[in-house]
Amino acid sequence: MRQSFKEYFNTHPNAVIVMDGGQGTELERRGVDVSSKVWSTVPFIGREFWQKDEKSQNISIVKDMFQAFVAAGSQALMSITYQCSFSTISSNTKIQALEEYNELLNKIVKFCRECIGNSKYLIGSIGPYASHVSAEYTGDYGLHPENVDYLNYFKPQLDNFNDNDDIDLIAMETVPNKYELKALLSWDGTTIKKPFYISLSVGDDGNLRDGTSMDTISTMFQNREVKNPNLMMVGVNCVSYDKTLMIIKKLQIAVPDLPLVCYPNSGEVYDQITQSWKTNNDIKLDSWETLVKDLVANGVRMVGGCCRTTPDDIHKIAQAVSHLSH
Repeated sequence: MRQSFKEYFNTHPNAVIVMDGGQGTELERRGVDVSSKVWSTVPFIGREFWQKDEKSQNISIVKDMFQAFVAAGSQALMSITYQCSFSTISSNTKIQALEEYNELLNKIVKFCRECIGNSKYLIGSIGPYASHVSAEYTGDYGLHPENVDYLNYFKPQLDNFNDNDDIDLIAMETVPNKYELKALLSWDGTTIKKPFYISLSVGDDGNLRDGTSMDTISTMFQNREVKNPNLMMVGVNCVSYDKTLMIIKKLQIAVPDLPLVCYPNSGEVYDQITQSWKTNNDIKLDSWETLVKDLVANGVRMVGGCCRTTPDDIHKIAQAVSHLSH
């Protein structure tokens, strides 16, 4: 049986944990149509996925994806629940009641656990409010982001994960807006009861996507009135590969009292007009070997990949991590 995440993390201070890669884009690469408001959760919405007498092609694809990441060296893998808030599910599927929603989440989490086995850590993925309003790259939550009821938005998914023994760690990820961050930092151990981390969505300028500076983020962390003992790490994800180290260095200065987590995009650039990923040949990228070494030297304790990263990328990350201990 695996050691609790918090115990492992605290008793192995030099360990660097390898995550998985970009699940949504990897499922798409493998043939799953994720062009839906619920994104990577879409395979689980159809009844046929759960009918034991039918073999859904998507079941094989999802299982194969998980197994490929495990084989590549992933030690901590995400549940496929990023775009699976109650608001998003109830707005875009036939699931309307909280009871039905919890049943769906339980089935997804159980399926993910079965795919990765009992020896790996399962991270309960919770996307930001931005994933509901399509604002991960802008942080634009309307005219009054300070008035959004973030607790009400997150609570159904948080409550489920808090009570689910298959979830080892909760990820509040891709946060692009300072008011959302402020809310997350205000919740104590009765709201987020498990080990968790907060991962920010940061632009190439080193600021939060809504324009908030790293200095302001530093002040927010320093002045937070509530210090949830379950907050294990802070980090960044879905950031440009070539800007990752610069951002991590700034974040380590801004929040020096917390270990860091980092999972950047592949190095390809997302074109929001064509809604496609493109290679930018004008940018010279460091190898994963070099990047991982530099990230760990600057406080990163958990590293993986986000959009467009594949099992091959995770294999390179795992190799880079193993070389650090030799």
